[in-house]
Amino acid sequence: MTNREIARTLDRIADLLQIKEENPFKIAAYRKAADSIYHLDEDLHTIYQHGRLDSLPGIGKSIRAILEELLEKGSSEYYESLIREIPEGVLDFLKIPGLGHKTARLIYEHLHIDNLSDLLKAARERKIRTVPGLGSKMEYNIIKGMELFQQSDGKVTLGLALPVAEQFIDYLKDSPAVENISLTGSIRRGKPLVSDIDILVASRDFTAVKNLIRNFRCVREIMEEGPDFLAGQADWGLKFEIIMVEPQDFYGALAWTTGSKEFRSRVFTGKDPAQFAGCSNEEDVFRTLQLAFIPPEMRENKGEIELANREDIPELVDFTHIKGDLHIHSDWSDGGAKIMETVSQARSLGYSYIAITDHSKSLTISGGLNEERLTQQGKVIDALNQELQDFHILKGIEVDILKDGSLDFRDEILDDLDIVIASIHSNFKLDRERQTDRIIQAIKNPHVDIIGHLSGRLLNRRSGYELDLERVLEAAARHGAALEINSHPDRLDVDEDTARQAREMGIKIAINSDAHHREDLKLLRYGILNARRGWLQPEDVLNTMEYDNLAAYLKNKGSR
Repeated sequence: MTNREIARTLDRIADLLQIKEENPFKIAAYRKAADSIYHLDEDLHTIYQHGRLDSLPGIGKSIRAILEELLEKGSSEYYESLIREIPEGVLDFLKIPGLGHKTARLIYEHLHIDNLSDLLKAARERKIRTVPGLGSKMEYNIIKGMELFQQSDGKVTLGLALPVAEQFIDYLKDSPAVENISLTGSIRRGKPLVSDIDILVASRDFTAVKNLIRNFRCVREIMEEGPDFLAGQADWGLKFEIIMVEPQDFYGALAWTTGSKEFRSRVFTGKDPAQFAGCSNEEDVFRTLQLAFIPPEMRENKGEIELANREDIPELVDFTHIKGDLHIHSDWSDGGAKIMETVSQARSLGYSYIAITDHSKSLTISGGLNEERLTQQGKVIDALNQELQDFHILKGIEVDILKDGSLDFRDEILDDLDIVIASIHSNFKLDRERQTDRIIQAIKNPHVDIIGHLSGRLLNRRSGYELDLERVLEAAARHGAALEINSHPDRLDVDEDTARQAREMGIKIAINSDAHHREDLKLLRYGILNARRGWLQPEDVLNTMEYDNLAAYLKNKGSR
């Protein structure tokens, strides 16, 4: 067995123990031993033959016995005994984003499923929600995750690629052979769909970096190798390329590899790479090019070069500008968290407000609220606001836009709320004119503050419905309705071009998470990347406002 195979076995033992909910210190010991072996430059067989296993960090008596067995026999009785209790196929569940060890155990115990094919079937047949502690959201995540992985031979969503890319970064940056490292290419530009993971490494020892990559636990195979790069496949067939440069060339290479093909052609053609040697940051590179610094997300040859020539690059919105999240679901409908749990998470992100916007009654599959439950929820929120200091919960709803363009609640119900998001969740196949008229009617309603996920697209799964976008934007500008960038990486809706067009027309954009669980609030990072690709500035974004200004803005919306 190779070092990598042995380390992976120890990792799988740790996963099995975690599924069984055994002692966390024991689990951590196996993780530590696996990490030690992953990082070895020397063959473990040689270390064993020279009696030096005890010199490895994290190798205690019991783990040493397993290592000796693996090295001598190529198998471990302890590992075999564990997989007799929990089949190996259950470990594959952990590859699905958001599906952890506890969930894997619950599914196996209650449904006796031990492979991904049966797991997907059970999710589609709505069996996952019958497991205590799980629900419809987990079913959705399983289906979504599996579909994305099945499509990984082509372009994949940023939400799938970026976490894996960051695992690469975290792994490589700890090595003394790596002096600098960064994402690059389309993933650094924040494109919603990417072909592969591109990473740039500064090193004086390319061989050491290559060995590190080969031993990374997420790497399946190396497909191509050159003097200064390795390309291959990671888990689930995700493609990657690691490019290596000398440290003095790092920032010049980073600027070049980040831009689109068209951007590179215009900016770098005829330039000698040697002129960027020794640049201490990308700003130095752009000064050498006699251009203002262009943020990575803008490097698409869509007019940003002309702005840089005039030193007129806008200050783009970033996470530090965000004061709150205006589209959040709670356990009153199909969310997985109580309101105060979400408040706690929001505070940890530095927010000063959130809006609770559960589904309305027509979306029965998601536990949509009727008028009575909405009123009850409002009273709960009022009581919570009385207790909170320096934080505000807005009473809201994600109200369905019905087939005829009317809303799921009467105006007098909506009038009692702080914020109203109007969204389409049905009748996606209406013709272009009827679908457009439907949305415009909702925009005209003075109680509607935001149109949620305007196009209805689901990346890699469903194109948006037919719309006359020009008419919709004109209506939004005329009636003061904001549009949403839905930050879920499956949506990123509205897209960057629509966001930029809206900005030019004076239409506000709300960057929202559409969170259904506490951790989903962190999805806002994807929406911000999309906003930056649309050249949005802080003043273009609704939820960069301080609470008092936002409350006044929403209150006066109907008079604009």
